[in-house]
Amino acid sequence: MVNLAKIRKKAKGSSDHPTTRQPDNAQTKLQSFLSTVGQKRAGIVQEVIAPPQDEVELLTFTLGEERYAIEIGDIAEIVGAQTATRIPNADSGIVGVISVRGSIVTLVDVRSRLKQPARAPSKDSRVIVIRKEGGLIGFEVDRVLRPSKIERATIEPQPVVHPDEESECIRGVIRGQNALTIVLDLSKLVA
Repeated sequence: MVNLAKIRKKAKGSSDHPTTRQPDNAQTKLQSFLSTVGQKRAGIVQEVIAPPQDEVELLTFTLGEERYAIEIGDIAEIVGAQTATRIPNADSGIVGVISVRGSIVTLVDVRSRLKQPARAPSKDSRVIVIRKEGGLIGFEVDRVLRPSKIERATIEPQPVVHPDEESECIRGVIRGQNALTIVLDLSKLVA
């Protein structure tokens, strides 16, 4: 507990006898502090290590027996597979259109572009919807696996055994423990 009577008596006594008061080091401490302002003190300030700027976040999915990945930043949403409405005189690469929350999404056929056989939708099938300048574009996948962050340096160039295997929509591959994941260039895939 603080004894206020003692503190008042001491304060009153020091103001009555200015010559008997102890010299105040406050001025010296202030000058010392001001001389070190803005300088880094060793052992107190730690350097903040910035996270690597060369990371990319990918969404992994399957088409047939292959695993593919695209950058998550391009994705608007993922919805369940729906029956598409055909568009008369549409290009062969367009499956049709679907409605997602009142917005029209054009479905494109990435299976034929990636040389995957046609397949009927299953309970795991999803439509990945992306935003493009002209609106919303979607494509159906067999199964969405998971998002992951990887370093860009781990994406290797596309291995080509035969010239027919080379595709402009493949950016590279990621070697995993049990599988090879093909990283797609989404702008070229849905062009």
